[in-house]
Amino acid sequence: MAPRDMDSLLPQLLSFPPHPPVPLADVAYDREVRSLRKVLNDTPASLLTAGVPNGGDLLDILDPSINTLPFLYVLLAHSNAGKQKAPTIGSPLWHKALDFLRTFDSVQVRYVGMEFRRLVMFVRDVALAGNKPIAAVRPLGAAILRLDPSGSCFTSTHVVFVHLCLEAHAFRAATTILDKDIYEFPSSTRTLPSGDLPCSRHDTSSSFITDKSELSDTFTYREPLHYFLYGAMIYLALKDWRRAILFLEFVLTAPSKSHSSHIQVEAYKKWVLANLLAYGEVPSSLPKTTNSQVAKQARTLGKAYEALGAVFQYGIPKEHDVRRLNAEVHIGHQKWSSDHNLSLVLQVLDAYRQSTVAKLESTYVALPLSEVGQRTSPNPNDHTETAHYIAAMISSGQINAIIEQTGNNPGSWVLRFGSSPRQTEQHQHEELKKQVAKTAKVAEHVRETDRKLSLNKEYISWLKQKADMTAAANAGEDPAITLEQTAFEDEDLLSGP
Repeated sequence: MAPRDMDSLLPQLLSFPPHPPVPLADVAYDREVRSLRKVLNDTPASLLTAGVPNGGDLLDILDPSINTLPFLYVLLAHSNAGKQKAPTIGSPLWHKALDFLRTFDSVQVRYVGMEFRRLVMFVRDVALAGNKPIAAVRPLGAAILRLDPSGSCFTSTHVVFVHLCLEAHAFRAATTILDKDIYEFPSSTRTLPSGDLPCSRHDTSSSFITDKSELSDTFTYREPLHYFLYGAMIYLALKDWRRAILFLEFVLTAPSKSHSSHIQVEAYKKWVLANLLAYGEVPSSLPKTTNSQVAKQARTLGKAYEALGAVFQYGIPKEHDVRRLNAEVHIGHQKWSSDHNLSLVLQVLDAYRQSTVAKLESTYVALPLSEVGQRTSPNPNDHTETAHYIAAMISSGQINAIIEQTGNNPGSWVLRFGSSPRQTEQHQHEELKKQVAKTAKVAEHVRETDRKLSLNKEYISWLKQKADMTAAANAGEDPAITLEQTAFEDEDLLSGP
């Protein structure tokens, strides 16, 4: 029976989890939390927002880290009640919502996925309405990792978070989520082992972030593409070219039936520029798993970028020909600007200069700074600017050199290559350790995927059919019927839920 007043409601809201804490078996925990959820679903919003004895309301009594379900329901009831006067950043309800996102019980919230997503969208909408998206960035990032500390299962909240980071230019904050590699998508409950409960211990987050849990909204192929494109744009802003290329290749190699999407075309343009910035060249072909029609259409619509790349690559050996690339950038200025890639193109122009300087290192032992300026600088007579530019390249490790100052005139100084140590052995060792740890993490996810497959009902049925077919063949019987059944089973596995 639904509670009729606060006196009957409050004891039920505080009944779970038990106090003092008592360990509950998974079945008992599941039963209790579902019972509480039913009470909350049956309670009218007007009662959830009503005052409590001695003043205040339920949000002043409940603790979001303990009473996660009732706190969330009360929050949402208040947010709906306040539609006539929308909550704002800094309001008491706003602060209560942020407290919840930072401290909620990560197991209890598995039972209220839809309500959790409603709160996420409430926080997003209030932040955008207040023209301050940055206010929602850290709370939502914390909520994603509180729900799934590995951050490895893609959800609709990932897209909301990354889009807010772009709006707020909160690029460094975005990496708390973007640096967590995505290995899985929400599972279909058809593919999960029977008997697993949301509150059970799960080896991977996709075992409880399922289509039934509603912890992620349903999405099409576009949402992952948006996530990886937005992520690539953030890495480009941080000048992490290689990570940006990886994200762009996720977009380009996404399954496609026949034609490229607008998102993939935009990814290709940025992919060309990112490769120029990272490696000084554009690969002769896209990744092998790219759909051939996607590759063809992307390259057709990205010809201006390919032309820029060709000038960059083949202009570098002509060390005096800086003007050619400048002209190409100037001609396509409107194109780069309308594609929102002008900043990247200007960085490509600077990267060309850096590449030209680096080219000198493989040819000369020493060179007057005035000559370096003639070969690489947009203003060859500004020797001071050339000296500052070269010094910055040396300090960042882009070239192995020193500047010999033989007077007060920078034009008389000499750039001498090969006079400073390269990457230290310790640095190389640290990079190797990172790669080993990353490989071990991938292997762990592969093993878990294999385990899930081995528990999948369809897979077990397929193995049984295969065993029957083998036994029939060994017995000299005709295995044709079994073979036909196995073919249908294969088709079901490939088509998915």
